[in-house]
Amino acid sequence: MNDLNFFEPYQGKKKENRNVNLYIYSALFMVSSIIILSFAFNMFKLRRLDKDIQEYNDKLNEKSIQLKLKEAEETNKKIELLDKYTVSLNNIYSKARKRNNVSYDLLNKINSTVPSEVVFKSLSIESNTILIDGISSNRESIAELKHNLSELYEMEYVYVNSINNKDAVLGEYSFNIKCVLKEDY
Repeated sequence: MNDLNFFEPYQGKKKENRNVNLYIYSALFMVSSIIILSFAFNMFKLRRLDKDIQEYNDKLNEKSIQLKLKEAEETNKKIELLDKYTVSLNNIYSKARKRNNVSYDLLNKINSTVPSEVVFKSLSIESNTILIDGISSNRESIAELKHNLSELYEMEYVYVNSINNKDAVLGEYSFNIKCVLKEDY
């Protein structure tokens, strides 16, 4: 009599080899499926992107868009030119402000330093130099004016060019004072 072994399919190496082969083939099938699907998906996206690029290029090549593009380029050129003009004007403005270094406040400060015995005949201004011609009843008042002007913050130095009693009325002294303003003022 032959014995029936109902556990025979669950024993043995053939079943184990068959299971291992099944796992290997299943894994290969899944990996190859993933590769093929991702390749197909990427190809689809590439074709779609190429189509979109072509549509955008066609839109950009339309006459109305080209006209707007030319207008925009001309506007950008004008803006660049205006920016250059702005820089140039700012340079000119800053130089003009530096040249206009004698202000109303400075003239008031100079006026406040003048003693009562001193009268100005002329006051001339050139860049950062102030020349004062005047008359005084005594020499001490001229020295006091020079000292007071030297005390002003705006003055770099004050120099009495001349004191003369020949050009003035009898008993009066004519004088000439040169004031140089500081560079930062």
